[in-house]
Amino acid sequence: MTAVHRIPGAYGRTPGHQGGRFPGFDVLGQASTWDAVTAGVVLARLGPPPPLRFFTPREEAVARPLVDQLLDQRSEPRVPVLEVIDARLAEEQTDGWHYDDMPEDEQAWQDSLRGLDADAERSCGRGFARLSWSEQTQIIQAVRTRGDDQWHGLPAARVWSLWTRYAATAFYAHPWAWNEIGFGGPAYPRGYKNVGLDRREPWEVRDAHPDREPVPPPGTPRTPGGAGPSPSTPSTPTPSARTEGRSSAVPLIERALTGVRRASEFLGRSGGNVRDRNASAWLLPTGDERTNHGLRRTMRHYADSDQVDAVVIGCGAGGGTLTQRLAHAGWRVVALDAGPFWDPDTDWVSDEAGSHHLYWTEPRVIGGSDPVPLGSNNSGRGVGGSMVHFAGYTPRFHPSDFATRTNDGVGADWPISYHDLRPYYQAIEDELPVAGQPWPWGDPHRYPHSPHPVSGDGLLFQAGCHARGIPSRVGPVAITNGRFGHRPHCIYRGFCLQGCKVNAKASPLITHVPDALAHGAEIRANCMVTRIEVDDRTGLATGVHYLRDGVEHVQRARLVALAGYSIETPRLLFNSASRRFPDGLCNDHDQVGRYLMVQGAPQTAGRFTAEVRAYKAPPPSVSTEAFYETDPAKPYRRGFSIQTVSPLPITFAEHILAQGHWGPPLREYLRDYIHWATLGALCEFLPQARNRVTLADETDRYGLPVAKFSYSQCDNDRQLMTAAQQQMEDILQAAGAGEVVTIKRYAHLVGGARMAAGPEDGVVDAHLRTFAVPNLYITDGSVLPTQGSANPALTIMALAARTAHHLTTRGHPAGPGHGAVMVARLHPPRPS
Repeated sequence: MTAVHRIPGAYGRTPGHQGGRFPGFDVLGQASTWDAVTAGVVLARLGPPPPLRFFTPREEAVARPLVDQLLDQRSEPRVPVLEVIDARLAEEQTDGWHYDDMPEDEQAWQDSLRGLDADAERSCGRGFARLSWSEQTQIIQAVRTRGDDQWHGLPAARVWSLWTRYAATAFYAHPWAWNEIGFGGPAYPRGYKNVGLDRREPWEVRDAHPDREPVPPPGTPRTPGGAGPSPSTPSTPTPSARTEGRSSAVPLIERALTGVRRASEFLGRSGGNVRDRNASAWLLPTGDERTNHGLRRTMRHYADSDQVDAVVIGCGAGGGTLTQRLAHAGWRVVALDAGPFWDPDTDWVSDEAGSHHLYWTEPRVIGGSDPVPLGSNNSGRGVGGSMVHFAGYTPRFHPSDFATRTNDGVGADWPISYHDLRPYYQAIEDELPVAGQPWPWGDPHRYPHSPHPVSGDGLLFQAGCHARGIPSRVGPVAITNGRFGHRPHCIYRGFCLQGCKVNAKASPLITHVPDALAHGAEIRANCMVTRIEVDDRTGLATGVHYLRDGVEHVQRARLVALAGYSIETPRLLFNSASRRFPDGLCNDHDQVGRYLMVQGAPQTAGRFTAEVRAYKAPPPSVSTEAFYETDPAKPYRRGFSIQTVSPLPITFAEHILAQGHWGPPLREYLRDYIHWATLGALCEFLPQARNRVTLADETDRYGLPVAKFSYSQCDNDRQLMTAAQQQMEDILQAAGAGEVVTIKRYAHLVGGARMAAGPEDGVVDAHLRTFAVPNLYITDGSVLPTQGSANPALTIMALAARTAHHLTTRGHPAGPGHGAVMVARLHPPRPS
């Protein structure tokens, strides 16, 4: 068990704290029970703020009142928001990506502060810092209301997003803010025990004013007896007024969920033979050491000059699974990953802001009519990939996903069917393992682990679905329900998206990677692959060039597998251009980088009088796929799924900011934090050739051109997003929500090197082998021809397992004149 942070004495309450909505609550009173790493990160925020290193004195004079306005910090104590923002910019700890019509964040902050000061001079004849509070409010509100218009050469909406994104992250990462909103805190290694509605841990406090109304936004006239109307954004309908004293729907839930509390009786199929297929559950060390360190110390090492059987680029869902399968078959495998080899105990923290390093933050450029921000929900960094910080949601694709062109007249048909993938779905579900109720949609099936207890927002979701006649189910999540080998059980603390320090949530880092190491694979972390080398004479890949600690290396291999995901995979193919492939490796038919897809992922939150405390339990507690398939009565093709999503404080603040609330309304909405239940949809957006990755003019720290991702929705995409929003609002209102608000967003990149029947339509064949280079495979989400309405992680792993089975049973070609090299026979499997 991880050491906890024990310091004698009290940590102290928020200065000036009078109790507010949660009298007597002090999250810092639990700091002695937090793990040492998390406590160190969080408690450091209580120290004296450091001097500014990025902002000049003139910029500080504008920036400090700006962030105080955005967060309504009119008096002491003030959370040192500006100091946090300054440190991020000084240390280049940005999100990495930027819009193609905006400079990078550092420059954007400087330019926007000059613009704000210029507006103050023009309107009031004085600099922004010399204006009264109300005058500053008016200047800021004028920027917010400009929307997509240009403001001092910058899109105003982008500037607003920049300001509020940084400010909310700094403020709602601070324990003083947690006290104000009743957030229970990290709760690790202890966990949460009381999951459900109106249930509190011993240290949590009942809300003293559960029916309090939010105040109106700046500039909105007050109406007698309450708040004025809430503003709406162009993408969000005006929220309905909150109903005073609305029922918490607990009686409805009790009627609707008769029998649901017996969910543990649904045991699913037996997972008893899992150990025979994947020993990872039994390989993690026991006792205090719960990481891969023991296996890494004995890991086999190969020299660059060794011609290994396979080199795998990327060690996430696809690369990690492929590496493990090939190693099991006796292949000599080296996997390279651009990020670290994580140690959950020392590298991860149970904290939103402190988990920023888990995401890919290298430079990228986004554009198109509907640009897709890149970050925590679609980019990963390090061994384990984005599954390290995914929510754990692991549904299968439906049989219909594999023939959308034939059946629905949209998208593309896959060169394989669902039944080709079915046995690999089942195998991966056993290995993770997946927990959930028997699944009635698509191809009905069961899961190896019984479902988890239902969270508060899950109970409300079930109640709303029952009231509207919509079937719902608990799960499926790749989170152990009870012990699994040496893996511990879930402790329901809700930090799945920050890297599961418990090791209850599956990711390749703790499932397939340990098994790969035990069977002779080498995994090299912090290795940035710069180019795939192809012999122009034979047409075969011979190895990869990579940088480690600033030194260039070349790893020779008989087979190369690329698993960098939907942006880095096309980027590497473009950066591997040669005389034979002048437009990029495998790009003879201009297919590389095209048909990149995201899922529309709107989130709708509903406010209840009951204390939901949605931060307890895995975010995807309950889901429905009742709207997954094409409905002939609807004007759009394909569909969407819905599940609970349970945002933590920073993410929920971004949700409220997206409604146009800032200043006092933002603070009041967040004081309601424990009363909100949030649902998220995954909408199947269609593949379009214009949505693609190309190379930007900018270069990264390695001198390599960075990726530019352009994305635009079609009419079908927009109709799906609207339909999903309406269903979520209806479900929450049927459960008793007094107010609903929706934010439109995206999730889950796939495509960019898609699977097809021939090279004119894609990059790889049915076994994920590239058409152009016979010993180059692509085994990540970029190969998916369509998106589906499911999290793609399970499908990526199943595809990689299928390719591995093909390779290890049939070998791989060595190219013209070389005959067939059956590597699995040349290197017989090692004893398990």
